[in-house]
Amino acid sequence: MPCLKQPCVAVALASAFLANPWSSAQAAGDANSAQQTCGPLSGNPIVSQASSSLPARPKRIVVLEFMFAEDLAALGTTPVGMADPEYYPVWIGYDNARLASVADIGTRQEPSLEAIATAKPDLILGVGLRHAPIFAALERIAPTVLFKYSPNFTEDGTQVTQLDWGRRILRAIGCLTGREQQARAVEATVEAGFARNAQRLAQAGRRGEQIAWVQELGLPDRYWAFTGNSTAAGVAHALGLRLWPAEPTREGTAYVTSEELLKKPDLTALFVSATEANVSLATKLDSPIWRFVPARAAGRVGLVERNIWGFGGPMSALRLANTMTDTLLSLPAPAATKK
Repeated sequence: MPCLKQPCVAVALASAFLANPWSSAQAAGDANSAQQTCGPLSGNPIVSQASSSLPARPKRIVVLEFMFAEDLAALGTTPVGMADPEYYPVWIGYDNARLASVADIGTRQEPSLEAIATAKPDLILGVGLRHAPIFAALERIAPTVLFKYSPNFTEDGTQVTQLDWGRRILRAIGCLTGREQQARAVEATVEAGFARNAQRLAQAGRRGEQIAWVQELGLPDRYWAFTGNSTAAGVAHALGLRLWPAEPTREGTAYVTSEELLKKPDLTALFVSATEANVSLATKLDSPIWRFVPARAAGRVGLVERNIWGFGGPMSALRLANTMTDTLLSLPAPAATKK
């Protein structure tokens, strides 16, 4: 499929990235001299489908998922079209000013092919889980890359989370857009933020604490809990915390009930709101079961206001880490971890 509006190069020469996109440091012991290597997308585990030819430096990019809009903003560029732009400030909120006037191309689940074509993109970024059925139609508009939504729980015996894949996707987009240096800078910012928060928790004696990152669904006593292969799990691990439940799931979430929390005496629950800010935590937890949950009885349920998105890119992960740390430190420690 020939590229539209931009000269193309073969994927082998395109600015994509390998499964391990970072080369070793050019000078031993000098981590800052490490250079990113961009190579073919074929065989890359984070890629679901990709066009056989890609533009060398795309300027007009349409994104079909919040993560990719966030990543482009973090790299200092603006998409020409995005899905669900009215909900981006609600759930992501990173660099809203940059994205405020981006063209609406429909929903993430059902993007409008007509609206995408009107945006005249030279590259489309989507998610295989949602957009594989329309890949051929997207390709007829512009070269397209679909990323995989979630990793397997392990790779070569190493636990992998959505945070790991989100970082790889950022690097890939950096390669695709010729912004490898900006991607490295974003990663350095995120790493520094993780380290800073991990130190705060360690100094407070909270390392190793077990937490749950629980998303309100508007259902009585029934919630999403982010699981062991989620971005929340990757963040918790970076901070020296343990996330419950640890088992992986297809999308990094599992349904849990407040009854399950009855059996977790040392668990601290970080409760992500799905309602407006004026609804109190006491109102949200007003049920016959919650009153007996050990975490609530001990004051270890913290309210996290909405737009902390669990499926975003590295900048969302940094915000999640900041919020996870701040909320946890505002709550008492379990008796087992108190100094």
